Amino acid sequence: MIKSLDQIDTFEQFAVLPFHEEAARVAFQLGYLSMAFARVERVPRYDETSRENDAEHSFMLSLVASELAGSYFANLDPGLVAQFANVHDLVELETDDVATFTIDDETLAVKAAAEYSALDRVAEILPTYTRQLFLRYEEQVEPEARFVRLVDKILPVIVDIAGPGRKVMEEDYSVTTIDQLTDTHDMLRQRFMDMFPEKELDFLHDVRNILCQHFEQQFSLSAQT
Repeated sequence: MIKSLDQIDTFEQFAVLPFHEEAARVAFQLGYLSMAFARVERVPRYDETSRENDAEHSFMLSLVASELAGSYFANLDPGLVAQFANVHDLVELETDDVATFTIDDETLAVKAAAEYSALDRVAEILPTYTRQLFLRYEEQVEPEARFVRLVDKILPVIVDIAGPGRKVMEEDYSVTTIDQLTDTHDMLRQRFMDMFPEKELDFLHDVRNILCQHFEQQFSLSAQT
């Protein structure tokens, strides 16, 4: 659910504030949402005590996805990729984040249904341009939207490598052995291949596989120390 802030509890209260310009109202509205977005916690950890939030995750996705698009995918618009990255998880203002690393297909379907039912509620609180961008991303028709959705699957591996990934595996997912880790990576690899069968996205599958192998090596080495 959307988190209220100390200063303003609801958007209805904002309506009585003494702003006279539509642009000022829209700027405040999106600033408010950005603050709420930063309170949606994710599973990946940056260090032993701090978990990633949705705002941090979306900023990372915007940087990584736009760079990959601009450098390796001449057919994509890097600016649109960055914009889709910014809005890709806004539905979680309503649903919160649900980790999918070890999720089964049935629970994944429940997650997808909950997010689908929340789309209209989230769209209603977005100003015009951001709303249409958000809905375009959720349609998953444009190649930039598909691209962002797959790059999104790469980022948790990056955070696991850079942060205390073994702690996340053991404490959050009950993955304690290298065999469990590689089996889960293999399961996700196939799931993502099924979700993103486009030939032009094979490059991103390869990028993710390389990062997974790196984390597996790191995981194995940490078990020996």
